[in-house]
Amino acid sequence: MKFHIIAAKDLKILIRDRNALILMFILPMVIISVAGLALGGSFSQDIGIDVLIVDLDNGEISKGFVEFLEDIDILDVDMESNEFAARERVRNQEYGRLIIIPHGFTETVRKGQDSKILIITDPTEEDQNTVVEKIVEGYASRISTNVVAVKTVAAYGVPVYSEEQIDQVVDVAEQFTQPPPVQVVTESTSSRLEEFTPFTQYVPGFAVMFLLFTTIGVGAVSLLKERESGTLRRLVTAPISKPEIIGGKIASTFFRGFVQLTVLMAFGHVAFGLDLGSSMVALIVLISAITLASTGLGLLVAVLVTTKDQADSVSNMIVLIMSAIGGSWWPLFIEPQFMQDLARLTITAWAMEGFYDLFYFDLGLAGILKEVGVLLLMAILFFGVAISRFRFE
Repeated sequence: MKFHIIAAKDLKILIRDRNALILMFILPMVIISVAGLALGGSFSQDIGIDVLIVDLDNGEISKGFVEFLEDIDILDVDMESNEFAARERVRNQEYGRLIIIPHGFTETVRKGQDSKILIITDPTEEDQNTVVEKIVEGYASRISTNVVAVKTVAAYGVPVYSEEQIDQVVDVAEQFTQPPPVQVVTESTSSRLEEFTPFTQYVPGFAVMFLLFTTIGVGAVSLLKERESGTLRRLVTAPISKPEIIGGKIASTFFRGFVQLTVLMAFGHVAFGLDLGSSMVALIVLISAITLASTGLGLLVAVLVTTKDQADSVSNMIVLIMSAIGGSWWPLFIEPQFMQDLARLTITAWAMEGFYDLFYFDLGLAGILKEVGVLLLMAILFFGVAISRFRFE
């Protein structure tokens, strides 16, 4: 296979093009820095998730739970004493989410009995609901340590009657759960939410946007330039097969985009302390899937238009629309629901969801399989249609 010859030739041309390198790396870094520093002060307010809480227990554990929620920057917590009034406020869409802590919650947890925390949500705000559910589940898993400890002691016939005895059991159990012997996704979710910064949004958001400009815009235009100049026709006469020529073009565009996105993620980590998650393998897999899908879309644009000017206009329009509705410029969940549904058709939305799962929730490779799967399906679709219609003339 000689496709690497074509890829190497394209990359050598890129390295000699100072303007292209500035557009790939320097300009995105500048925009990321300006956006993060200029809008960082108001960012947490812009994405605040409203939560109404009814604490029917008013005990030590329930109060600790409320304080935990109040300490999370992205949550706007309000209290309501009357459960019926609170339900009505959610029904009237004054609040999107209601958390009800039941009567006797602290006592049941201390005694090792099962209990429930009720979350009532507005179904039209699915993304924000998911964030709150993960936060509550993460805290609930920690509280469950108390219940499991008391149940375990009782199962072995050790009587636990007084509150002092229960506290002793719980204290001993908690010594073995920090750090947790088995890492649970919900546990990691709750701990990472407090580390949220504006750059969690802006670094991957603008990085993906500029990746799309590189793989869709520059990639499609450069291919059409070669077609118009006759370079592709000359390549056909060389001892290189057509699949190898196409493969070389795809490989050079993919490599260019992969390096660009990787460098911008590293820049966010070094310059602004962006937490890239605990799994570098997961990050590499996600970057690869995003780059592959966008490379496929770039090739598709190149075969659907006839001139480089058309490719330039169409690719810019596609990139800007996908960035706007797909979550590059602002979090997806602040958009109306119909826009969120429409965003599912874009590379950007699935890319940003994957980055949130890694940077924000630290879900690792298992947590991004859905996003990676969708991006790979997009890549297969784009490449399939593009290659079937590709013409060298």
